[in-house]
Amino acid sequence: MLQVNNLVKTYPNGTKALKGISFNVPKGAFLSVIGLSGSGKSTLLRCINRIHEPTSGSISFEGQEITHVNEHKLREVRTKIGMVFQHFNLINRRNVINNVLMGRLGQFNDHFLGGIFKKWPQEWIDDAYDALKIVGISDKALVRADGLSGGQKQRVAIARTLVQNPHLLLADEPVASLDPTTSYSVMNYLKDLNQKRNITVVCNLHFLSLVRDYSTHVIALKNGELVFEGKPTDITEKWFKDIYGADAREVEIH
Repeated sequence: MLQVNNLVKTYPNGTKALKGISFNVPKGAFLSVIGLSGSGKSTLLRCINRIHEPTSGSISFEGQEITHVNEHKLREVRTKIGMVFQHFNLINRRNVINNVLMGRLGQFNDHFLGGIFKKWPQEWIDDAYDALKIVGISDKALVRADGLSGGQKQRVAIARTLVQNPHLLLADEPVASLDPTTSYSVMNYLKDLNQKRNITVVCNLHFLSLVRDYSTHVIALKNGELVFEGKPTDITEKWFKDIYGADAREVEIH
């Protein structure tokens, strides 16, 4: 599904966020990316969908190299790669259904004005309601986004991604702003998408308890370098100390 080869990202100020990262993601996997804040996790996801341009290295998606494709091809690729952000990235003044429908704009550029003036095709609206039902929030369809709780906003963000019908879903700290109960609820939705809809997931996470509960594969970054690759059960106490530091203590989320 996804091949990352010797990926390097150096920012204009000289910061080397990624230092030759290489790994593969099988189709249908749930890959968790772990590591301290500042280890390069968010940069990695943003390079995969080309929000950030890699400095060097290559990324292949579904057998096609996408690192240096033109804008037209990049738009096509992005229709198959959904992104869920830590801070939701919703338009607060718009209602839930319109936020979800925004997920379709990348596929149908000729309908962009429909997004501005809310003249959405009925089939899109039907798809958006179906997505909201999947994440259990269809009753909030006409509520403005700024009237929702954090967990509800994240479910709207997932629904927005669902209407893309993505093959790959990137989730950047999707539960970092949520309480423990809501975190598990959101993770359960991601797990269902992974297992029931066969959407490959790459998810940045902090809590190893969530990594063990939901992941099929794990990689760890430290100072922009790949320092671990394996299964959740392979993360021993020694590996934990190597990844997070000798004085680190594991905090579980229940």
